[in-house]
Amino acid sequence: MRNLNLKVALIIYGAIHIVWGIMMLFTPDRMTEFSGFEIANSAEYFLVLLGAAFIAAGVWFILTALNIVNNAGGIRFAVLWSALMLIAPLFSLWLDYIDFGHIWFIVVINAVFCGVFLVFYPRVTD
Repeated sequence: MRNLNLKVALIIYGAIHIVWGIMMLFTPDRMTEFSGFEIANSAEYFLVLLGAAFIAAGVWFILTALNIVNNAGGIRFAVLWSALMLIAPLFSLWLDYIDFGHIWFIVVINAVFCGVFLVFYPRVTD
């Protein structure tokens, strides 16, 4: 049952990242408006690169879900990715780079999935 829950969580998290990545890749201007940010056109280039990274991560999460037993590294990557995607926005908030209204959705999504990945992380028993 743990593996099924982990598979479902990885597939959903992967799909979310693929959608975000596609949106960043093809409509970086709308993504900045959606987030409430105002950035220069040159910064949209970085959103396109970030979009590609999100697509790659999303695909990796889904591929990990297809064979959890042989993809422990992929599960560790999902835990690390979700933890960093939770910590980085909070750090930016602490530094007063952004307001919580800009990051609340990303914080909630990554906190939930980081927790789910840790709860359903495969345990090794002797």
